[in-house]
Amino acid sequence: MSIAPLESVFLNTLQKFSEITGNYGIAIILLTILVRVVILPLTIKQEKSMKKMREIQPEVDKLRTKYKDDPQVMQTKMQEIYKANKVNPMAGCLPLFVQMCIFITLFRVLTKPGSIPEDAHFLWFNLKYPDALIALPFGFLTSLNVLPLLNMVVTFFQQKMMSTGTQDTNPQMKTMLYTLPFVILVMTYKMPSGVSLYWFTSSLLAVIQQFFIMKGRN
Repeated sequence: MSIAPLESVFLNTLQKFSEITGNYGIAIILLTILVRVVILPLTIKQEKSMKKMREIQPEVDKLRTKYKDDPQVMQTKMQEIYKANKVNPMAGCLPLFVQMCIFITLFRVLTKPGSIPEDAHFLWFNLKYPDALIALPFGFLTSLNVLPLLNMVVTFFQQKMMSTGTQDTNPQMKTMLYTLPFVILVMTYKMPSGVSLYWFTSSLLAVIQQFFIMKGRN
C-alpha cells in the first residue's frame, strides 16, 4: 500500500504551518497537535478497552491461579472471558500502530530531497539531521543526541501510565512497557531531529492527556 498521498498531505500541512509561523520546528509541533486531535477517538476507544480490562482483572487472576499448571486451558478460559465481556487485549496497541504509521510517513517526508529547506532549524538543531548537541570522540558514537534520549524517557512514562492496572491482564502491554522505549531510542538516534521532535511532542501530549484521563477515573 502506497503512503504517497499521506506524505503529500503531511508536506503540504508542514509548509502551510511554516508559512504561518516562520519556522519548520514550530510547524512540526503544530502538526503533532493536529494529529493528536485526529486520533483522539482512537485514544478514547483505547481507554474504554483498558477500563474493561481492569474490571475483569479479578476474574483473570483467579484463572491464572486455578490453571497455573495448565497454560493451554488457562488461555482458552481467558479468551472466553474476553469474548463474553467484548474485550480485545490488543485494542490498546491500535493508537500506537497509527502513531508508527505517521512516524514513518514523517520520516519519509523529512528525508525526501527538497521537501523542506536544508537549513531548517529549531533551537540548536537542523531538522533534517540528528540533533547532535555534543560531539563525541568515539568512532561508533560521533555525537550525543538528546532528543532520542528524551524520547526514550517520555515513551516509558507514556506506556507506564497507559498500562496502569492492566499489566497482569494484558501481557503485551507489560512487554511494551520495557521494550518500546529502547526500540524508540535505537530507531530515532540517527534519524532526522524533526522526526524525533514529532515523537517527543506526541508522547508528551499523550502523557498529559493520560494524566487527565486518570484524574477523571479518580
